[in-house]
Formats: sequence, structure tokens, C-alpha cells
Amino acid sequence: MHSMKKSDRTKKRIIDAVISLIDQDKKVSVHNIARESKTGYGTFYEHFRNLDDVHTEAIAKIIAGGIAWVEDESEKLAGKSNIFRIYLAWFLVINAFKNYHIAIWLRDHPTKINDLLALGQPVTKVWAEEAIKIKEEPMFTNKNLKHFEIARPYFSWTIQNALSELQKGRSRGEVYKEVMKVINVLDLPSEIHKKYVQEVINFAEKHV
Repeated sequence: MHSMKKSDRTKKRIIDAVISLIDQDKKVSVHNIARESKTGYGTFYEHFRNLDDVHTEAIAKIIAGGIAWVEDESEKLAGKSNIFRIYLAWFLVINAFKNYHIAIWLRDHPTKINDLLALGQPVTKVWAEEAIKIKEEPMFTNKNLKHFEIARPYFSWTIQNALSELQKGRSRGEVYKEVMKVINVLDLPSEIHKKYVQEVINFAEKHV
């Protein structure tokens, strides 16, 4: 296995420092990033043009971590369907956005939302294709998958509303449930859609 280049290690330290500052509810500034990552002030600008760039990469890493969690926690997800995993992935997006500073930054940079949501598209598409193949839900077909792919770019409008609700202090479960009232991500029959939403909320209360 090749070791990470020094420049890549430094960039990773800076991104991890931003995530740490967000987790600590501290201001994300170049000064604080340099102190948290134990790098020089000028080092930041060797890797990023500005704070927007590093915010994008840090939030992308948080979301990617959520998607990876679904793939890695096979024991907790034993017996859960591919369709359930797709619904859970959307919960994990809401969960990633619950942090006040992330929500504020995304509210001020709405064009970034679709780019970040797109991170989970390849793996969720694989889950959807597998669900169709093994007929997890008789009414779930390629038509539903096509709906998901066409509709996904418009989901950011609803996510912006979710960000506002999270900033008001509402719980991630409440916000997820409201988002899912508006977005039937896979265009499933209403009762089946509601079943998966509630199943995810119950699961998340114990495991996420």
C-alpha cells in the first residue's frame, strides 16, 4: 500500500481540523484552522483558495462518512433491505446537516447542496438496482429508479427548508419526517413510503 504524500496528509489535516471546529461549535476561520491542524497560516492557501472550498470538502467528507457507515455497519443493518438503506441514507444527510454551522453555510451557499447530495448517488443507485433485481417490493421497478434520478436535482429546494427547520432546533427525526412528506424519493405507494420513513426513524433512535 502506498503511503499518502505529505501534501495530501497536510490537506487531510486541514479538512479534519474544519470538521473538528464544526463539532466543537467553534468559528471556522483560517486562524482557527491553522491552530487546530497545527499548520502554518499560509499553508491553508497552498491547498485551498478560500474558506468556501474547505467547507465544501469538509461537508463532503462528513456526508461520505455517513454513506460509508451504511456500508460498514453490516451487523446493525442485518436483515435490512436495499430500499431501507436508501431511506436511511437520506436520514444521514439530514443528520449531517443538523450542525448549526453547516446549516448556516449551506443556507448561504444553496448551489452547493445538489453537489453534496450527488455524492451518495452512485451507491444508492446500486442499492436500488439490487432491490429491483431481487424484487424487494413488487411495485418497485426501473420506472421508480428513473423517477429518483430525474427528481434528485430538485430535492435541494426541500433540503433548504429542512436547513431552516434544523436551525430552529427541531429534531432530525421531525425534520426528516417532514422532508419525506414532500419527497417520495422512490415514488413508492404512500403507505409503503411511510412505512420506510418510520422504520428509519425507529432505527436511527437506537443506532445513529
